[in-house]
Amino acid sequence: MARKIYLTSFKGGVGVSTCAVGLGAALATLGERTLIVDGDVVCGSAVLIGDCRDLQVYTLGDYEKGACRAKQTLIFHPHDSNLCFMPSLGLSDPKVAAQAVGDVDGLFDFILLDKIAPETCNEAIIVTEPFTPSVKSADCCRSTLIDGGIKEISLIVNKINGGQILNGEVMTAHEIAALLHLPLKAVIPEDLTLPAGSWKQPTVKAFKTAAETVSGKREGYCNVLKGYGGLNGIIKRKLRAKL
Repeated sequence: MARKIYLTSFKGGVGVSTCAVGLGAALATLGERTLIVDGDVVCGSAVLIGDCRDLQVYTLGDYEKGACRAKQTLIFHPHDSNLCFMPSLGLSDPKVAAQAVGDVDGLFDFILLDKIAPETCNEAIIVTEPFTPSVKSADCCRSTLIDGGIKEISLIVNKINGGQILNGEVMTAHEIAALLHLPLKAVIPEDLTLPAGSWKQPTVKAFKTAAETVSGKREGYCNVLKGYGGLNGIIKRKLRAKL
């Protein structure tokens, strides 16, 4: 039986799908059979971020109509057989996704649900940016998840920049976690190349560290302050301020 984790946020644009794909890919690299259920029924954002677009034969929309079995909706990543995606394109009833997850449960070690089918999960990860609107949204999200019966809730702080921390513009990830009364699972650095689909090496390493923490292999966090000290750090912070 797979360990099912619901990834979510109340605020758009914080990177829930990106974190689902990054964490899922890292878990797969560690040898964990991992499924990412894409909750975007219109664009299939997780599938796009995972570089699997146009590879689907069936989606949960087809499964809903009885045109295929749940297993037939799976997209196996071309470069890692441990990583699969389940696209929900065309799905009209979200409850169908929960049924499909149940059908394939035994095939995986981890199932990451990207803002879909929370009823299948006993644990959730809230994704937030280090900015006030996102942190406030994360607090509301935590309360809603608890009211919905999910007790094991943790936090990923995404898009955090070490220069902004040193400039006093944002809190550290640990301070945000303490403010929200949530255990911190991952710290993901700001990566301005993400929209282009090419992650920087520190981002890949941060997701690997996150996967080790989530899977219980080793607890650790990305040091986003690294490289922002001294003269070079000051120059980087000034350049970042102009972006």
